[in-house]
Amino acid sequence: MITFGDFTETPPDDLLPWLDRAGVDEAALTAAQREWRQDGVVTLRGFLPDEVTEPYIRRRAALGKPNGWFTATPYMHILELRDLALYPPLMAVLASLIGRQMMLHLCLTGWVTTKRDWHQDDYLNPEHVNAWYAAVWIALDDIHPDCGPFEYVPGSHTWPLMRRHLVRGLLTPEEAERGSRQTGDSVWPQLAERFTTPAIEAEIARRGEPTVPFLARRGDVLIWHSRLMHRGALARVPGMERRALICHYTAAGREDLTPGYDQNGEMYAVFDRELVA
Repeated sequence: MITFGDFTETPPDDLLPWLDRAGVDEAALTAAQREWRQDGVVTLRGFLPDEVTEPYIRRRAALGKPNGWFTATPYMHILELRDLALYPPLMAVLASLIGRQMMLHLCLTGWVTTKRDWHQDDYLNPEHVNAWYAAVWIALDDIHPDCGPFEYVPGSHTWPLMRRHLVRGLLTPEEAERGSRQTGDSVWPQLAERFTTPAIEAEIARRGEPTVPFLARRGDVLIWHSRLMHRGALARVPGMERRALICHYTAAGREDLTPGYDQNGEMYAVFDRELVA
């Protein structure tokens, strides 16, 4: 049986963002920084006014496809999306948590649950990232509990970190070959769920940790740590609409990414990719 420990490791303290390190003076932290350090999330209720979200909502609704754009970097083509994802007050909160200016890296634009099972985001990154990364869940409408809401395990950002090379090393040769052949080597996380999901579920049960849904109203924002254990729950009503935007951000300065800048000086990773719906 494959266990959680078979595909995780604990990075050295000095390679982590400042709030993840031992010896932080918690008395000097803001309320958001304390929530981040304790739970691995920051909840911002009513953070985004309607005038900030509405231009993107109109553009996204016009697409008429539940799963949104297939391209993971639609912000390269959709100005309304980029303006929302790089909203300066949001970017300021992200920088205060990670300790560095952040750069938009990818977006998921589906208006139904991702159905992605338990995982940490950081294992999809190169190993040198080491949690200098964060994600944001933006509610574009009130979220019904039957639609398959975002769920997470508070405090799980302190658990060992899933590593890409360890997960991929546990794939069968047939699975590794299939992923590469079918999708340019991008399907391996889904193939690996046959052993990562039961191992993570066993780890959650072993620790006796609760799982928490994020039931949001329009304009609410949840920022989560890249080591936080989370998932998109299955919808109790299949296909029920879940209007949201998910954005991932990486710390500025990565040598493997080219930065671009918006009119406010906020950063996004530049990719030469077509917009595919």
